Amino acid sequence: MNLTAMTACATCRRVLTEHRHDGQLEYRHPVVEARHAVIPVDAAQVQRPFNRCHLCTDELPVWNYRTGLIQILAYEAGALLNYNDHWHVCYQCAQHIEADDLDALTTRCAAIVGWHPGSDEYAELGLLYRGILYGREGRTLLTTTTWPAARITAEMLPKVRDRLTGLLRCTADLPEPLNNPGQRKTLASQLDLIPMYWINEEFTRRVKAHSADQPPARINDELLPTQAGLLAWPGPVGDTGQLAAVSWTPRSDGWQLIGYRSIGSALVDDLMPALRHEIGWLLPIHAEYVPRRTALEGRHPLGPLVTTWLLTKQQMAEAVLAKLPKGTAKAYQRSQRPAPDVRIVQIKPRSDTTARSSTDGTKGPTRAKPDHRYWVSGHQRQQAHGPGWSLHKTIDIEPFLKGDEDLPIKLSSTIRVLGSAKKDGGTSSREQ
Repeated sequence: MNLTAMTACATCRRVLTEHRHDGQLEYRHPVVEARHAVIPVDAAQVQRPFNRCHLCTDELPVWNYRTGLIQILAYEAGALLNYNDHWHVCYQCAQHIEADDLDALTTRCAAIVGWHPGSDEYAELGLLYRGILYGREGRTLLTTTTWPAARITAEMLPKVRDRLTGLLRCTADLPEPLNNPGQRKTLASQLDLIPMYWINEEFTRRVKAHSADQPPARINDELLPTQAGLLAWPGPVGDTGQLAAVSWTPRSDGWQLIGYRSIGSALVDDLMPALRHEIGWLLPIHAEYVPRRTALEGRHPLGPLVTTWLLTKQQMAEAVLAKLPKGTAKAYQRSQRPAPDVRIVQIKPRSDTTARSSTDGTKGPTRAKPDHRYWVSGHQRQQAHGPGWSLHKTIDIEPFLKGDEDLPIKLSSTIRVLGSAKKDGGTSSREQ
């Protein structure tokens, strides 16, 4: 499930708020009713959609506060103004709301638009914010905000994971389907104990190059490096350029996969430590239950994870234990927690031995070596086993890259497997 989909009004380009009424999804203009009807479209179709804090109109929104529907009677105009009941609020305005500091909130927002204390506009603003501050019923973390990406390192992963589990255990709401309290608690407990993988720069470049053309691969126990884990790249990957990390945890006959974007430094310096403590570095953007043997291709929102697994299993990479700062190990010891398991996944060093030449004295025809690298699609094969190899079982052959490491990549060159697998253990016919 994509957690980053935004809807905007095609007329005014403002990102809309979502409301459930009698089971139906409705959209409203932010803050106050507009003079034109809502025309909801995918925000990606709108040029420069306006997505800013509903209170100060200046910063990126972080929280969605819920209130009752706020109405204000304007005596001079003789009109009843209908405001909203959902409020997208930036981190700095949220700090004032959580502190119940109405004066600081009003002063900050009025100063941005140039309204001075004592003016009618300032008084009306204070009245509206009073309704939001004292009428708030809860808040939900927004996952639709396009944050600048953070750079993640192997040394950061223990703290990144701790902030993520803290977010899962906090009282604020998360988007569906991650908001079930019991599931959140279980997921946090699982993440507390998982190994963590950091993909180094060179291997990340390899993943980016091969992911788009990766054919479908079936998710099974043999493909996964461990039954649960958290994997992070140093920078975002994937078609949208947003995916920074993925966690996978076992569920009945499958796994829960959650993709995350990273939160870079987009706030003033004095607010970033508070945001790091409260929210952390990772924001969920995709959640999906994947039953065992589900096929995922490289262009899937979580495709780079599968590509990373495939290339690692093909023995193109190796995982080595990261050397963590002494302070991290001591902090875990003080809290009586097992030492964090962080592994750096890197390209294997190339062997000094060279392949034998096709003209090493052997006779007979030799197959021409490819001049590029390409994916061979996954398929099934009947493998003989048992007494006298009399029995056969079906096994999955995952997609793999063919060609020497130093060859260029040929895009859209997947080798497709045709026909049915042979029962004698032979391979199926292939076609390029």
